[in-house]
Amino acid sequence: MKKKQIETLLYSVAGVGAMLVIVVVVNFIVGAFKHRMDWTHEKLYTLSDGTKKILKSLDGKEKLEIRFYFTQGEKEMDAALKGYAQHVEDLLAEYKKAAGGRVQIKKLNPKPDSDAEDSAHLDGIEGQMTPTGDSIYFGLAISYLDKKVALPALPPNRERLLEYDISRAITKVLNPDKPVVGLMTPLPMFGSPNNPMMARMGQQPQEPWVIITELQNDFTLRQIPMTSDKIDDDVKVLVVVHPKDITDAAQFAIDQFVLRGGKLIAFLDGLSIMDHSGQQQNPMMPAMGGGSSLDKLLKAWGLTFDTSKVVADVNFTSRFMNRNNQPESAPAVLSIKPQGINKQDVVTSQIDSLLVPFAGVFTGTPNKDIKETVLLHTTTDSQLVEGFMAQMSGEQVTKDFKASGTAYAIAVRLEGTFKTGFPDGKPISELTTFHSPDASCISTYGATIPLLLS
Repeated sequence: MKKKQIETLLYSVAGVGAMLVIVVVVNFIVGAFKHRMDWTHEKLYTLSDGTKKILKSLDGKEKLEIRFYFTQGEKEMDAALKGYAQHVEDLLAEYKKAAGGRVQIKKLNPKPDSDAEDSAHLDGIEGQMTPTGDSIYFGLAISYLDKKVALPALPPNRERLLEYDISRAITKVLNPDKPVVGLMTPLPMFGSPNNPMMARMGQQPQEPWVIITELQNDFTLRQIPMTSDKIDDDVKVLVVVHPKDITDAAQFAIDQFVLRGGKLIAFLDGLSIMDHSGQQQNPMMPAMGGGSSLDKLLKAWGLTFDTSKVVADVNFTSRFMNRNNQPESAPAVLSIKPQGINKQDVVTSQIDSLLVPFAGVFTGTPNKDIKETVLLHTTTDSQLVEGFMAQMSGEQVTKDFKASGTAYAIAVRLEGTFKTGFPDGKPISELTTFHSPDASCISTYGATIPLLLS
């Protein structure tokens, strides 16, 4: 299997992956949706505890105004769209009720050449074409003091994320300063600067990865070196991507960040397709890098992650054209279908398929004070295989395949009370260089939420 073939598929789904991470990060920052909605008809309009917390932060001196634009004409409207519009209106009523008079709802019908239409344009709400060819306005504008955020359209396919979208917009107007998100990785995700010498050799500077650009739209994104021994206090969310060969000092820094209440999103690898460091040092080595983990922290939390093995699943097998232009199976390059996706969780509910190459798995049972939610998993027709074999011969993996009968966890969320991975304090090798914290700083803190993804 060619590396470039896999990378091409990866880039084709980069937008999906970016949106997944963005939704996750915003979810943690606003502190919302710790307990998600029960999306049954009986509880469809019940606001989450996170949304109620956001509304309670309103000081009452100035009302937050939500303007709901929805075109209603003489023609009979599509029943599904009309029902969704009613859902929006009912949910907004719940916002008003939960805010205790600190939220004002205005419903406007932007007919042609009306004041309501002019107001919609000023708010950034534009007409949308329907399947019948009609143009309607269907969006929200949220304002507080001199800040305003618009949801120009409310597509029905995001109905299950409606509360999330509204609460996210409210958070933006209440907190116009972008939250600080830290990102720690040895990969060139931030791109590379222009180097005149390399340019003369025909090599162009690397652009930042799409996920970096997307995150910078909503957050102040700070690059944190892999050698850091402390995470800055203003960082509320830390994203760790492929922490290959991470030092104990850096793991200790992450450990302390989690214990103080920081939110951690960690992307670990059984075999990294984007890590070319080994090939740069030795061109004869395989094109892909090795695995990565946070072994000290995972052990303290009750989980394990094998960095030498990846998972193959015959139900999620991807297929590529090999160098002979013949189809070739790659059971360790997972094309995850809905049966492997947690459709009840807000993080993954809108994903129908996901390409995950050479994924490691999480095993073990979290400590009693930690709740685990599996977001992505294999089927029972899966097996752990050596990473080296997986990248060298997909056909051989298929030939030797023996189902384990286990559905392996690929992405999990942990929440609860966490114990430190360093009960003796800062690693001994670092004590001569760095100040050792007081033991009380490494006891336990509550309700921290690490998200672990392979």
